Amino acid sequence: MLIVQAFRQSSEELAMDEVTYEVDGHVATITLNRPDKLNAMTDEMYQAIGAALLASDADPAVRCTIVTGTGRAFTSGHDLGEFADRTGWMPWRPDRFDIGLETAKPTIAAIQGYCLAGGLELALFCDIRVCDNTAQFGCPEVRWAILHGYGALRLPGLIGSSDAMRLLLTGSFIDAAEALRVGLVSEMTAPEDLQSTARGVADQIAANGPAAIRMTKELALRGREMSLPDGLRLYQEYTRAAFASPDAKEGLRAFAERRDPNYGA
Repeated sequence: MLIVQAFRQSSEELAMDEVTYEVDGHVATITLNRPDKLNAMTDEMYQAIGAALLASDADPAVRCTIVTGTGRAFTSGHDLGEFADRTGWMPWRPDRFDIGLETAKPTIAAIQGYCLAGGLELALFCDIRVCDNTAQFGCPEVRWAILHGYGALRLPGLIGSSDAMRLLLTGSFIDAAEALRVGLVSEMTAPEDLQSTARGVADQIAANGPAAIRMTKELALRGREMSLPDGLRLYQEYTRAAFASPDAKEGLRAFAERRDPNYGA
């Protein structure tokens, strides 16, 4: 399998065996393409997804990234066939979405069908999640005496302790309507509308000031870990940087002139 290069300047599609990466305008799309295995992720696919996320983050033309799957699943998770002889523990790694990777640019998960185990963790890595009405979500790892690690760290803060514990400790699945109710996804669509809905959200994000978007995401993520006074101090630092940026000058000028801003490439 080819691994996505660290920096991309064109929107030409880079073909891969089971993960594809494409840039269209200001939006990158990462697609898991192993439909015969419900997009179950091999170790190589984890590596490729991480490389694609880093590529989109490094490309100045990209302002938002969509992650999606082909066929009947977003992804059913890590291919457990690779676990049969695995021993020991896995250290923190900044190149895997579930073990330390962070991105500055917004990410959207467009979810259909099964979104399970490591697949749910990939969705949780994304900033925004939309699904169609075929989606099913779950963390069944406890059934096989293994851990839903990244998800266990993220779910309680996103959907509340009780709903998170129900998923984490029972290994049961919830459908799209329940995922919408508990706040795991922000929107549910018909299957034929899923990709256009995700692209619509991505285009809305991409039309905004790129630096302000990145700073806002950072504030939102770091704010979960900070006291309010510390968060406000960080906000003041970012505010100074934002107002000094070319984006802010163009944005405020566009507001005064009653036109849409042009934030460049």
